[in-house]
Amino acid sequence: MLNILLFIMGLSIFLLGIFILKTGMENMATFNLKKIIASFTATPLKGCLTGTFITALLQSSSAVSVITMGLVDSGIMTFGQALGIILGANIGTTITGQIMAFRLEAFGLPLTFMGLILIISGKRMRMIGFSLWGLGFIFLGMDIMGIAFSFVMENPLVRNLLLLTTRSQLFAVLFGIIFTAIIQSSSAMTGIVLVLAKNGHLDLITSTAIILGSNVGTCFTAILAAIGANTNGKRVAAAHVCLNILGVILLFPFLEQFTMLMKFT
Repeated sequence: MLNILLFIMGLSIFLLGIFILKTGMENMATFNLKKIIASFTATPLKGCLTGTFITALLQSSSAVSVITMGLVDSGIMTFGQALGIILGANIGTTITGQIMAFRLEAFGLPLTFMGLILIISGKRMRMIGFSLWGLGFIFLGMDIMGIAFSFVMENPLVRNLLLLTTRSQLFAVLFGIIFTAIIQSSSAMTGIVLVLAKNGHLDLITSTAIILGSNVGTCFTAILAAIGANTNGKRVAAAHVCLNILGVILLFPFLEQFTMLMKFT
């Protein structure tokens, strides 16, 4: 029980880190996000690049999707322009996962202290401090989750659940969808999978299948936001869901070949 509480604490610190990093990065931007998203969507390629950049900055594809839905809803952007942004958002959200993939857990405390010093040093450096502080919390949370999982894995329920994901790729995808929809963060799901993979509890194929599922699960936020939107806003949410489901359908049959390719990276 104590180990599960330790894992929950690690996950909470990790999620807090994502929130602080997102807040710091968002406030570092001196431009109006809605204006830049609306301005740089003349072509699908420009829209895709804008979506990638803004999502990497905000650390949230859900936030960019909801902003895009609002712009389409109010007639500032067309449905066609929105599709480029949604595609870019799905690329930009992978930046967080790539940062977490490096073995940087040891830098958790130094980054936290460095961020705190910058926060209290003055207004000019405050937002950079918040970003470093958030990054430090992300690595600390991952470190705590890693320690907790070495004991949590002794729990028969957890062990059997993970055993099911390793035996069935389809179950691994469904697990990623459901769990991500519950915690409302594909970055958090990616962080958990990375911790399990680093500690040898998940293989590459299972990890990839769960990540595929998490890309669909993260669409739940856009679905909720679409409830009060007009027809075009609902279409953006539907496109977001369809694009991610299509990605799973196209990649799932070639999962083993894809993971073999990833071994060369």
